[in-house]
Amino acid sequence: MNLNEAQLNAVEEMAGLFFSPEDIAANLEMDEEDTDHFVSALESKKMSIPIVAAYLKGWLTAEITLRKAIRQSALNGSSPSQQILLNYQKESRK
Repeated sequence: MNLNEAQLNAVEEMAGLFFSPEDIAANLEMDEEDTDHFVSALESKKMSIPIVAAYLKGWLTAEITLRKAIRQSALNGSSPSQQILLNYQKESRK
């Protein structure tokens, strides 16, 4: 599958909004074989495949932004945000 720059940007943007790989493939009008290849490559985190790199970059960039917002909310005294941040801390120690 050869995607152009606009398509890779769309993948990154949709991943940043936490759309599933299947939904992104549907948006790009991928056939079943390309969709399966994308999902499989994503599960293996094959960063050498541009669509996988775009997906992971978009997802992680959004996750970083979200966690920063949660941290700031926790520092401002939000009990739910503090609990979420503590859960992130516990998960990272595994």
